[in-house]
Amino acid sequence: MTLQLTLACHDYEWTRPLWDGRVEPEGVDLTTVNYPNPVRFSRMVRNREFDACELSMGTYLASRADPDRFPFTAIPVFPFRKFRHAYIYTRRGAGIDTPTDLEGRRAGIVNWQTTTGIWQRGILAEHHGLDTTAVEWVSAGQEIIDVDVPPVYDVAYLDHQGSTIGLLEDRLERGDIDAIFHPVDSDIDAAERLFADAKTVEQDYYRTTGIVPIMHAIVLDDDLLDDHPWVVQKLYDAFERAKEIGLSALERPRELPLIWADVHVDEQRAVLGDDPWEYGLTDDNVTTVETLVDYAHEQGVASERYDVEELFALETLDTPYYA
Repeated sequence: MTLQLTLACHDYEWTRPLWDGRVEPEGVDLTTVNYPNPVRFSRMVRNREFDACELSMGTYLASRADPDRFPFTAIPVFPFRKFRHAYIYTRRGAGIDTPTDLEGRRAGIVNWQTTTGIWQRGILAEHHGLDTTAVEWVSAGQEIIDVDVPPVYDVAYLDHQGSTIGLLEDRLERGDIDAIFHPVDSDIDAAERLFADAKTVEQDYYRTTGIVPIMHAIVLDDDLLDDHPWVVQKLYDAFERAKEIGLSALERPRELPLIWADVHVDEQRAVLGDDPWEYGLTDDNVTTVETLVDYAHEQGVASERYDVEELFALETLDTPYYA
């Protein structure tokens, strides 16, 4: 009998084959749906609306404190990764030239548990000497899951409904805040990147750490895992096949909507290798997840420093990528 499953996931180039039918998980009739990130996360966390869902790692780590209330478990499929140095913006003319200049200033965030912010705060503290407890953090949105922010951090929540991105940019333009730790690009005149040559900084960070920051993972409803444990392998294999198809576009740079596609592809491979999107618990992925867990615990998002193996459904997963 074929299992009927609903997957909530963005249709990235490397997941799109699951949407258009080029890849079909064995034994599964997959219905794919998409919602904006905060909406997708909230609907899974609050209502368990999907059998499988692309979820923020920050929110997932927050959920591990109460698995009975949040009965879903991740598999080591990471559909979204992003370096985050380029998404830290300062107010033009604010006199913030280095990360430590943020001390004593007000910085806007989407919310405390956003994975983007966890990485940005952790990286600036560990690699750039920023005392993140000396920053006044201004959150434009509420938490999806309540977290206990350590009292050493100064976090103020705005009473706001609507676009957190628009609110943060408006506050920056008005001079109410001095920086934005953004999840997306900002093109407003008032904003300039903290790291002017962010790509070089991000490449140096990768060469030093081996980390391509993991932002999201796929989680599965625990009832599904209990009733059909075999589905872990089938979904993992399907995501892997879809990714291989997506990455194959790099072999046909003339089909990519980039003028210097060949140059960009060669540069990415020279720095990151053939597959910076790798799934499974490879050595690099274990290091990446461990680093994120450490940051999340220090910042009060994760209630403890979880062992990586505790976070993923591995009992029925057989993959050469698992270390």
